[in-house]
Amino acid sequence: MVHIYVAFRFHGNFYHSYRGDTPDEFGFGKDIRIIRHLIDTLDDFNARGIPVCGTWDFENYFSLETIMPEHCPDIIADLQRRVRDGHDDVELMSYNNGLISAHTAREFEAVIQRGITNAQGSGLRDLFGDNFRGMVRPQEMMYTPIHLKLYPAYGVEAISLFYSALPFNGFSNFVPELSFIERYNPLTLTYPGIDETLTLMPCVNIGDLGDHLTLRRWVKQMRREQLALDTDQDALLLIDMDADDEFWVGFEIPIIDKLLSTAQGLRGLIENIADLDYVRFTTPDRYLNDHPPVGTITIGQDTADGSFDGFSSWAEKWSNTRLWTGLERARILELQTKRLLTDEGSAAVTDLLNQSFEARLKILSTTHFGLSAPVMNLTREGVARELVTHAVETAAQAFDLVTEKQPTSHFSLIDYVRGISTDQIQYQSRPSRALVRLPLSENAPENLSLTDADGQSVPAVTLNSKQGQEIVFIATFQPEERKDYVLASGPSSKNSPSNVVATATSLKNEFIQLKFDGRGQIVSTHFDGGELARQNFITSGVTYGRKRYTVESWEIEPFSLGVVGGQRLKGGFGLDDQHPVLFEHEILLAAGLPYIYVRTIVDYPSTPHQGYSAGQAERLQQTWDARWKEIWPCEISPALVGRLTNPLRIWKHNYCDHVSTFSLDYGQFSKNVELDSVNNQVTHGWVAVSDGERGLLVAQNADVASNLAFCRFRTRKDGENSRVLLNPFGTYWGRQYRYGIADTGLGNLLATTFSASDHISPYAPSYNGRRQEFSLLIAPYQGDSPPQSIQNDAAAFAYPYGVLNNDKFIAAPPHRQWAGQGLGK
Repeated sequence: MVHIYVAFRFHGNFYHSYRGDTPDEFGFGKDIRIIRHLIDTLDDFNARGIPVCGTWDFENYFSLETIMPEHCPDIIADLQRRVRDGHDDVELMSYNNGLISAHTAREFEAVIQRGITNAQGSGLRDLFGDNFRGMVRPQEMMYTPIHLKLYPAYGVEAISLFYSALPFNGFSNFVPELSFIERYNPLTLTYPGIDETLTLMPCVNIGDLGDHLTLRRWVKQMRREQLALDTDQDALLLIDMDADDEFWVGFEIPIIDKLLSTAQGLRGLIENIADLDYVRFTTPDRYLNDHPPVGTITIGQDTADGSFDGFSSWAEKWSNTRLWTGLERARILELQTKRLLTDEGSAAVTDLLNQSFEARLKILSTTHFGLSAPVMNLTREGVARELVTHAVETAAQAFDLVTEKQPTSHFSLIDYVRGISTDQIQYQSRPSRALVRLPLSENAPENLSLTDADGQSVPAVTLNSKQGQEIVFIATFQPEERKDYVLASGPSSKNSPSNVVATATSLKNEFIQLKFDGRGQIVSTHFDGGELARQNFITSGVTYGRKRYTVESWEIEPFSLGVVGGQRLKGGFGLDDQHPVLFEHEILLAAGLPYIYVRTIVDYPSTPHQGYSAGQAERLQQTWDARWKEIWPCEISPALVGRLTNPLRIWKHNYCDHVSTFSLDYGQFSKNVELDSVNNQVTHGWVAVSDGERGLLVAQNADVASNLAFCRFRTRKDGENSRVLLNPFGTYWGRQYRYGIADTGLGNLLATTFSASDHISPYAPSYNGRRQEFSLLIAPYQGDSPPQSIQNDAAAFAYPYGVLNNDKFIAAPPHRQWAGQGLGK
C-alpha cells in the first residue's frame, strides 16, 4: 500500500528583525511560549499512541548558544529527549542564521562547520550526537548554485526549499510546474558546470495550508492524484514554518476555530488527519532514507523567501545598504592586510583580523537586514551598527599595523586576491584596468604632477566633486602587482591629449557617445556601432502616494579635463508641490576605457509619517510614511530585447567567485509575463543582463556604497518581445508574482491583499528623510556572457586597489572607515 507521509518542521530562531531582545512578547518570550506548546502537543499525541514526529532546525549562536541556555534550558533538554527517544529529528540551518548566499567561502565554511560542532558546544552534533543527519534547511530558503559544491564537503547531502503558492516562496515560479510525483518527492538538484549535486526536498508553509483550507482536504486531494498514477509512489507533504508562529498554537476566532481545523494549531492539524489509514507521520530525513530522487531539476536563481520571491526584503531598505557597505569594507581591509602581511606570526594583526571576522559572522545574520517591512526594528539596527563598527575598526587597525610608512611624496597601489581560498573555492587575482580616484588631503596643492616609479609622467587630473578634491588617473595591473607613484607640486597633465570630449549636448570617448537633449536627458547612447539606450537612458524619480514623479529637466555642466570628461547634472521635483527630492549625477568617461561611470547623490525629504500600522510600528520601534512606494535614483533603460526563442538573461557574480545565470522566461510556463521586481541575483561587485546578442554589466563601488543584491530588475512586454529596466540601489514595488500551483488562491490573497505577511510592503518609506550616495560602472558589451576582461575590471572597481598613502597629499580612501549615522538608537 502506498502512503501519504506528513512531516512537520519547526524553524527556530530567537533573534528577530521584528522584535527585540527581551524575554517577553516583544522579544523572544513569544518563541519560548510557542515552542513549549509544540513540545507539549507532540508529547501528548505520542503518549496517546499517535506517532507524530517533529523536525527542528535552529541557528546556533543566537539561540542554542546564547539565549536558550539562559532563558529556557528546559526546551533544549526536552528536544534532546525527544531526539534521543526517536520521536524527533534536527536539521542544519547555519551557525549565525546567516545570509548564506552572500557569504564568502571562508565565512560559509565557518558557519556550516560550527553549525555542526563548535568549541562552545552549541553545534547540532554537540547537543544531539549522531542523531543529526545530512539535510540543511537554509535560513530564509537562501540558495545559490555554488552551494552544490560547498555543502557536500561538510557532509550535507540534501537541501529543502519552499515550493509554495504565495510570496513566502523558494522556487515554484522559476521552473515549469512540477508533476505530482516531483512536487512531493525528492529531486536531484544540479547546475551546469558544477559536478556535485544535492537532493532537494520541496516543502510548503502554513500559507499553503490556508490555500487548501484544511490539511485533510489537501491530503485527500493528494490521495486522489496518487491513486490515479500508473505506478505506485509514496508522497511526502513537508509542512515548514517558523517555530514562533502563532499558527502552531491556534487562533480563537468565533465559529471559524470550531469549523476550520487549520485555525486550531498543530493539535488541530494532527487530529484532522490522524484517522486516515493511508497517512503516516515521518520526518524528511527518514523519508529520504528509502525514497530516492524521482527527477532532476536546475535552478539558476539565487533563492530567498522574501517579497517578490527573492532578496528584496534584505537588500532594498535604506539601512541594508548602509550596513552592507561597512561589512564589505571590513572584508576589503582583511584582504588588503593579508596581501601585505609578511610575518604570519604577527599575533596582534591576527587577533585583530579574527575579531573582525567574528563580528562579520554575526553581522551576516539575516536578522540585521530583516524580513521586516518597510523598516527595521531599531534595537536590531543599533546592534548591527555596533557590530559593523567593530568589524571595520579592528580590520583597519590590522591594516595600519602592516602598512609601512611611506615617503612624504610617495604612495603606492596594490592589487590583491579578492577572496580567501578554502579547500573548495580557490580565488584568483586577475589583470585589470581601473579609473583610479584618490582623495587628496587639505594640504594638497592645486596643481599636481604624477610620475611612476621609473620617473615617467602619468596623465592625471585634479577633480573637484561633492566628495572633495581627488586625483584621477588610469592604471593597469597584473595580478597582485604593486605600483609606486610620486606625487609632487607642479604643472598637472590635464592638458595631455585625450579622446574625451564634453559639450552641453554630447559626451564621448573612443568607444561611447552620449547625447543630451535640451532638458539634459540622455536620449542616445552609442556603443560599438549600435544604440545602447531606449528612450531616456537614465531616469530618476520616485513613486509617492498614487503619483509617479520624475526629473523632467536637468541643469547640466560639462567638463573636459584631459584624461576624463563628464557632465554634472542637477534636478529635482516637489512631492505634492512641496517636500523637494534633489538628485545629482556625475556622468564620466575616461580615455581608453569603454565604460560609463556614474556617481549619484539623492536627498529625500522628510515627509509626515502616516498610513502605518500602529501594532507593527510598536514592534519595530519606529513609524513611517506609507505613501512612499518606489525609488529609482538611477534607473537604466537599455535597448535590449528579449524574445520567445532568446529570452533576456541575467548574469551574476557571487561572493564565492562563481558566475551563474538565469533567464527571465517565466512567462513561458506561468502567468508571470511582466515582472514588477526581480531580485534573485546576489551581486559581489557586478551583475549583467543580455539578450544573447548584446549585454550591459553594472558594477557597484565599495568606496561609496555596497549592497548584497544592489541592482533590481523590472520587465515589460513590448509586443511579442520583452524589455528590461535596471534599478541600482533603488526599490521597485507592484504586483507580487502569480502562482500556478495555487489551489483556492486564498493563501496568496491573505498574504498580499490583507497584509497577513509583514514582509509584503514597499521599502521606499525607509528612505524618507535620508541621503543616498553610490557609484556605478556601466559596461556595454557584445554577446551573451560578459567578457572576462570586463568582469575583471568590474571586480577592481567594486573592491578598489589597496592604497599605501602618504601623509602629505593623499588621504585615506573611504573604504578604510565606516560611519553608522542614522542607524538604530
